[in-house]
Amino acid sequence: MDILEGVSLSGMALSVNREYLFFRTYGPLFDESPLGFAIYNINRELFEEIFFTDFVHTGPVTFISAKKESNPGLIYTHLRDSGTYAIDLLGRKVKETVSNEYNFRLAKHFKTSPDGQWIVVHKRFSGAGGFHELQFYKTDTELSEPASILNEAGRDSIAIYDFEFSKTGERLFVTYQLSDGRSRGIESYFGSYDLQTGELYTSDLRFPWTLNPYYTAYSPKRGEIYTIGAYQEFYIIDSEAYQVNEIITLEEKKTQNVSQILLSRDENVAFISSPADNLLQMLDLNTRNVVQTIELEQPYHMIIP
Repeated sequence: MDILEGVSLSGMALSVNREYLFFRTYGPLFDESPLGFAIYNINRELFEEIFFTDFVHTGPVTFISAKKESNPGLIYTHLRDSGTYAIDLLGRKVKETVSNEYNFRLAKHFKTSPDGQWIVVHKRFSGAGGFHELQFYKTDTELSEPASILNEAGRDSIAIYDFEFSKTGERLFVTYQLSDGRSRGIESYFGSYDLQTGELYTSDLRFPWTLNPYYTAYSPKRGEIYTIGAYQEFYIIDSEAYQVNEIITLEEKKTQNVSQILLSRDENVAFISSPADNLLQMLDLNTRNVVQTIELEQPYHMIIP
């Protein structure tokens, strides 16, 4: 089927069986249209269905695959104006309410660990007195009770940019700034969080401050962490020594704007997006050179099926 006229797509998640892409959809009237999800069949290369919920699309919506093999269409989604829900897209039904917690200042973003054992909720309260925290849930607990929380209620005074799990999944690499404003306009930071002890380690690494996040990627094979902020500098960090091994300056076509990083499955190529420039650069991690530059309209989300 074709996407209905007037329906917009935004946000994307890959199903646990890697057969479907799920997109958030809404109609032409942003604050009056029903919230829906479009289901794209990767193998058939077509949109199969649009499922509209009973919720009205009134604000930010984030979602992620629930990583349940027994229910490949299950997602977790947070609606700013109503709460967090489990929705079965292939079964066309809202399965259950995960949490009634919602607030105009509250945003929740989801991320899954590479081994599929953890779902992390990045909880952010904006404005005066706001804070970031990371809640760690075992996948089989269905977001019922976090096993641990980083920066719970802001106690560590950090504002988290991005994070990546270590090879064993027992440690988390974190880029962040200080939430009390002491680092604003000065510098940004790198550290790690031990899921076993609940301790945050703050390293001596410093990056130029940027309001845009320092998004990261991690290569277990190489023992390297990659991060980039708003600028052209791509940092390669030793994941054991916590030191910068190399800084690669990207092409001048990348202006000062947010970038994200995705590694190829063999961990030999880093794809670096620059949405404001409609640009995607491919960095060969063996030669440390940009081998291809692709003009691509606003490459916010990158998934390698």
